[in-house]
Amino acid sequence: MTKYPPFQIDHGSTDSSKWTLPEGAITRLGRGGIQDTAFSPDGKILTIATYLGLWWYDVQKRELITLWEKGDTVSSVAFSACGEWIATSWGAPIRICEVTTGECIIEIPREERIPSTEIVFSPNREYLAVGGFSSHYNKEKKLYCCVEVWKLPKNQYEIGTTDLPKRVGKYVGTNPFAISPDNRLLAFASPDGVPEPYNNNGYPVIEEKGWVLSSDRVVVFEIASGRHLTTLSGIEDIGSICFSPCGKQLAACGLKGHTQVWDIPDTYTTDQQEWKLNRTYQKPNEEGWQSISYTPDNRLFSTFYHFKDSTFSVQDLENSKTLYRHPNVTDFYNTDFSSGVHIAFESEYNFHYLKSGENRPVRLEHSSGVWPNSPLFSLDGKTLYANTVHWGILSYDITKPNNPPQIYQPNLPRNVKGNPDSINEYYRSLDMSAQGRIFVSSGGEKGVRLWEYGIDTPIAAFPTESEASDVIFSPSTNLLACHDEDNKIYIWDITTNAIYDTFTVKSPDYSEYIFFSPDGKYLICHYGQIYDVSERKLLDRYSDDDGINFHAFSSESTQIWCDWPAWEDNSIDLWDFLKDEEVLSIPKPEWWDAKHIESLTVSSCGKYMACSPDTWDCNDNLCVWDITKGKEPIVKFTTQDSPKCLTFSHGNTILAGCYYDGSILLWDLKPYL
Repeated sequence: MTKYPPFQIDHGSTDSSKWTLPEGAITRLGRGGIQDTAFSPDGKILTIATYLGLWWYDVQKRELITLWEKGDTVSSVAFSACGEWIATSWGAPIRICEVTTGECIIEIPREERIPSTEIVFSPNREYLAVGGFSSHYNKEKKLYCCVEVWKLPKNQYEIGTTDLPKRVGKYVGTNPFAISPDNRLLAFASPDGVPEPYNNNGYPVIEEKGWVLSSDRVVVFEIASGRHLTTLSGIEDIGSICFSPCGKQLAACGLKGHTQVWDIPDTYTTDQQEWKLNRTYQKPNEEGWQSISYTPDNRLFSTFYHFKDSTFSVQDLENSKTLYRHPNVTDFYNTDFSSGVHIAFESEYNFHYLKSGENRPVRLEHSSGVWPNSPLFSLDGKTLYANTVHWGILSYDITKPNNPPQIYQPNLPRNVKGNPDSINEYYRSLDMSAQGRIFVSSGGEKGVRLWEYGIDTPIAAFPTESEASDVIFSPSTNLLACHDEDNKIYIWDITTNAIYDTFTVKSPDYSEYIFFSPDGKYLICHYGQIYDVSERKLLDRYSDDDGINFHAFSSESTQIWCDWPAWEDNSIDLWDFLKDEEVLSIPKPEWWDAKHIESLTVSSCGKYMACSPDTWDCNDNLCVWDITKGKEPIVKFTTQDSPKCLTFSHGNTILAGCYYDGSILLWDLKPYL
């Protein structure tokens, strides 16, 4: 079976930005969008599951130790109670590894259509519970869901003999779920719309109400016999389920704070029975997001994310006491409360570790899972800026790639910074003037604001009739263009705040893509409309029926790189739209399994072009051409998937690409130019 680096591994370098890079890449910025976190039982190790793999941290030393699974998504992670085994899921199969050696000792198959959303070991490591749901392979747009229980071998030496993992139960349920301290009971959330009985040999189909299943019941089964013991109700949108360490209570809470505790009977009758409600903790007086955990001495604690000021606190429910409140803005995702002792939470785009009873958290330099777009180099090439719609503008110091990015959020008051759900405001785009000044646009439901990077006062504000999307700056004039969700284009004069012109894009599909020519004379929409800025009129050149996609201007303002996905996919064409003729045609590589273009960018000098196809599973999927030397790429790079956007540095020596896993990769082009 697969063997991964043990966590004691010495990479020979503390520069984690270079660990397990794709061939040809020189640096990675960011560590991938975060999926799950888990502490080792002794609290000394924190693992963070991301789209890039599983990161290991030594909490006490505040050090990053290693990375498992180069470039692969880890959706769930869990340690066994003894700390010797760790289970991870990339969807299918579930892998169980021996921690100190990194050896994968068990693989548990699952159907690929059911990604694993949670993994739980039983305390004695006899069972592993796995849950998940998905609609990816469901044309009817409904969710499949199930919870499976597997009986594990007693130790790794029995693997491969007669004692293989065996599935002992499959239930109609979803996360959260928990196994009792005596290893006898399984409690899980029941999705709305599921009739009894809850055990099922297939994968049930549930009506979809968004990407997360809503659950208002807790179902309890006896694992060994498969008996359905009880169904507990009274909780809305179940967010946490846990057994007390003494095994006498079961607690569950709703995502917004309502918590109930039931007494577990000493014996179970054959028929289903009512469990006595022991205690109810009412919802807090404010809106928030809660999860619960028992401490080793049977006290019930909760972590609470406060919507009002975007902060995080730890509550003692029994005594109605706040034990800790983090003073700065946090994110309510990715909180881990391990056995009521060790707490990990996300704050200021880092991870923090806090031991119960202490009030000074330790910060880990792990940049949080944000998804950057539209990379932009500073003139000196030492800083890379990137846009995130919800979280602001990221600024990376390329000379220190392991440092988390600086965050610029100019339009948010202090009490809502870091919480995109608190406002109807989004960061739309960023651009640079010829002098190197960085400009940022933001927009809400009806309007656009323009800022200079680092300054909290907007330069200008412009109204729109509906929510704005892409915002573009003219490179040669004082004009700003915006596309709204009703396919209306607005052009403003920045110096006067006056409307310059408006027109409607006739595309049947809502497209965000608009861009100016290098001299600012033309404005082009992705699906075919061309606007003459000086004449203030649309040119009658192309329509939606032509099936043309415009991607990037060349250095000549009437020539633009495009493809024709509705007709012919085999080339990338440089087209003169005034003459309506082809200037140059570059064949798409034969080894591109998909011919549609995912991202394309041209250097400022117009000499170089980088492009990748719209596909998730082909290799060598990023090519760079010197268009003055021929039709073959001068270099091709292998990556896990295609970058969603690309940009050249001002000297054309570095290429940056933003990826769907939440990272940015940099390539050095000097050897190929």
